[in-house]
Amino acid sequence: MKEGDIPFEIPPSWKWTTIKNIVNYIGDGDWIESKDQSDKGIRLIQTGNIGFGIFKDKEGKYHYISENTFSNLGCNEIFEGDILISRLPEPVGRACILPKLPERTITAVDCTIIRLNEELISKELFVYYTISNKYLELIKENCTGTTRLRISRSNLEKIFIPIPPSNEQTRILNKIKELFDSLDNIFLNLV
Repeated sequence: MKEGDIPFEIPPSWKWTTIKNIVNYIGDGDWIESKDQSDKGIRLIQTGNIGFGIFKDKEGKYHYISENTFSNLGCNEIFEGDILISRLPEPVGRACILPKLPERTITAVDCTIIRLNEELISKELFVYYTISNKYLELIKENCTGTTRLRISRSNLEKIFIPIPPSNEQTRILNKIKELFDSLDNIFLNLV
């Protein structure tokens, strides 16, 4: 990485890297057409399920494929703890951690599946970073398309990620939790 490539200043103990360098696995979801869908079977997670740092379980709007279709199309199963990143708006690059769901799952082609090397960065910190304006600016700079912005997986892999030391990651996550707890208390006192 060249000096001019650094998106913004970070503390000296932190390191810059790219998404490609912090994953044990990165892949795309599957191309599932409406003719491939069924009423039950393996659940299809779509870009609409990926919220801004959260998984949106849109009850009653589930889509499935059969075991047979899964095998015939050579689908890529996703698992609890996988990080899903939407490559379509709004906004492009939003991410969530897949929670434990009662059925087997796959995801759509416009979702990237990431399994992080958690010795480098925690899933929670990574997802919090994807909510930041700095990350979203980097994503936008790497999008293509005139009518509908999107980011290719190869451009997504090149997005810079700041990596704090592990003890600093723990401190940051504890502070985020503390702030969210304070916000929850403020909200409860308003109601």
